[in-house]
Amino acid sequence: MNVSAQVIRNAGRNELHLDGRPVAPLLYGLTDAPGGRWTWEEVPARQLRLFAEHGVRLFQVDLWLAHLVDDKDRLDIALARRQVAGVLAQCADAAVMIRLHLNPPPAWLAAHPEACIAYADTTCEDTALRWGMLRPLSGDEARPLRASFAAPAWRSWANTQVRSLCRELAATPEGGAVMGIQIANGVYGEWHQFGFLMHDPDVGPAATAAFRAWLATTYGDDAGLARAWGDPSARLDQASLPDSAEREAADQGILRDPRQRQRVIDAFRWQHTCLAEAVELGARAVKESWPRPIVTAAFFGYFHSMFGRQAAGGHLSLATILRSPWLDALCAPTSYTDGARRLGGPGHPRGLPDAVRRAGKLWLDEMDQPTHAGSPWDRAFTSTVEDDIAIQRRNILHPVTRGGGAWWYDFGPISGCDWYSNGGTRGWWDHPRLLADAGAILRVTAEAQRRPFTRPAEVLVVHDPWSFAHTVSQRLTPEACAKLLTAPTWGGDPLSHLMIDDLSEALHRSGVIHGDALIDELATLDLTPYRVVILATAPVLDAGQRRMIEQRVRAPGRELWCLGFAGWSDRTRLGADLAAELTGLDCALGAAAVPTLTTCAGPVWSRTLSAPLAMPACSATGCEVLATWQDGTVAAARHRDAQGVRTWWGIPPAHPALLRHHLRAAGCQVVNEHDDATLVGAGLLLVHTVDGGARTLHPPGGPRIETVLPPRSTTVFDAASGQVLLGA
Repeated sequence: MNVSAQVIRNAGRNELHLDGRPVAPLLYGLTDAPGGRWTWEEVPARQLRLFAEHGVRLFQVDLWLAHLVDDKDRLDIALARRQVAGVLAQCADAAVMIRLHLNPPPAWLAAHPEACIAYADTTCEDTALRWGMLRPLSGDEARPLRASFAAPAWRSWANTQVRSLCRELAATPEGGAVMGIQIANGVYGEWHQFGFLMHDPDVGPAATAAFRAWLATTYGDDAGLARAWGDPSARLDQASLPDSAEREAADQGILRDPRQRQRVIDAFRWQHTCLAEAVELGARAVKESWPRPIVTAAFFGYFHSMFGRQAAGGHLSLATILRSPWLDALCAPTSYTDGARRLGGPGHPRGLPDAVRRAGKLWLDEMDQPTHAGSPWDRAFTSTVEDDIAIQRRNILHPVTRGGGAWWYDFGPISGCDWYSNGGTRGWWDHPRLLADAGAILRVTAEAQRRPFTRPAEVLVVHDPWSFAHTVSQRLTPEACAKLLTAPTWGGDPLSHLMIDDLSEALHRSGVIHGDALIDELATLDLTPYRVVILATAPVLDAGQRRMIEQRVRAPGRELWCLGFAGWSDRTRLGADLAAELTGLDCALGAAAVPTLTTCAGPVWSRTLSAPLAMPACSATGCEVLATWQDGTVAAARHRDAQGVRTWWGIPPAHPALLRHHLRAAGCQVVNEHDDATLVGAGLLLVHTVDGGARTLHPPGGPRIETVLPPRSTTVFDAASGQVLLGA
């Protein structure tokens, strides 16, 4: 068997094809941690077999170049063959995706100090274990010593080793079962800058040299650099990356003034351009070296629940990767906020799957949420099988409704569950009811894939990842970082996560279907279906983008919503007059305070920022006031003219009932009048509810559905017929 794998555009979605046939893109994956990572060991082998018995044929396993390459850079693929063989021993017709970590071994780092990262605010700390079993990614989030993404020596080493591995493994019987390689590096293999939560990387010698080369390409000569930075003394051969104090300095609210801080903005522009190059390097090496069609994937495109550290360690260069011919699939875990993961939340992806789908790539979610078997991060965590089923359906099927897929990523063998005294370790989903439900989810997904993909969204939420090069965030404290998976916090600005995470969670529970888009897509995207377009993270709009919004987005019958500091910069300067031009409202910046927005139109709702911030306000003249700040100034307003309606919210109306009220008034269809997580797409209607009870559902183009939902449940309907596909 020599499997051939591709991502093929068909019927509105991007399908995973094996040997020319579409397959449901649902996988089961083992953890990277000792005790659960090797396929031939007792507990992992059992989990592989159980999922195979319930219909899963796609599997994901981890491999590290550091485990395959010795201190003299000699490659030995025996471990890679054994890892794939362990899957085939449990499922003879399995297709395997390898998560290949491109980190070099410690001996390589010691031999190449010039290729290592450095931090703007601290020194590296060697976190490698000297004794015991090593989890290679342990300490990635601290201040570890690692290779720089910018280092030519690391790039050459990784390129050589990946190409050699692909050529050698593809020629073996085990390599015949490999359908994909997910290239990995950075924090936890997810292409974040090492240590980015608490520190500011990367300012090492390799990064500095690469930054100077990028500046030379961008500005040409010293005079061009001096003009751009507003600094007559600036020199290309002396340019340095900014320290933490410079990165954390704001000029108006959360924004940097490009007239004063272009150097910092450029540092982030270079950082994320460099990151995209590194990701493409690995994917290209796979594509050019594997002798058959193979799917390449990477953790990339993270946007939700980045804890305010998008610029420090996120993926601002998403548009570049979406254009890349070398990547077929982008991946991320389910959003980590409590509002997303708790029972009743939407369980939405951390990325922007609609933009990924339109770019012709496959989105894959990693379902890594604990079950009743226990949590390795929170020993107090509890659940029930019934709750596990509700969350499993929601998390696995959510990306399916967006045209993508998912995998179960099993930390169960290291969860330290109470079961240990009776039965030893076990997988998170090692329960007959959970496994039967997983099989049912697979069947529903396969059936949905036989129909053309549609997602009847009437609200479009627009984001600009690059805008975070212009916004200021603070480093997380060690205390906050230690609790990220149990009590997520935001070390960055106190506003942006409201426009990303809180808004998304509320929209998913509003009963109105929404989609996402990158700001660059607006110029060509068909806007006909949308009644409301929300500029959620768009503080920086140049003259061309402003004309495009005025000419294409604004139209009778469609509302334009602007959130927070939308339009406050045009890339060359910063000011309230620029925001007024976009919103049609007379804007000004208020005094620094801990502001509270309270609505005065529609359902009463109030929200207070978590930290002091100078926020915009606008004049009430000629507009409908929707909310006020505590000092009585206008915090949200609606302005009407001949071309349509423009609405500005200082803090987004991230409350399901409030959104439902205003979106219905804008002409949007409400599918569900209750605050349940309501998901529609791929011919499916999912309702995830805590309270349960009687519901009347109105899926677009489908029948009126009268039903009674069980509490703490996820019910899946056929959106066209109203038939229950997965119920109690």
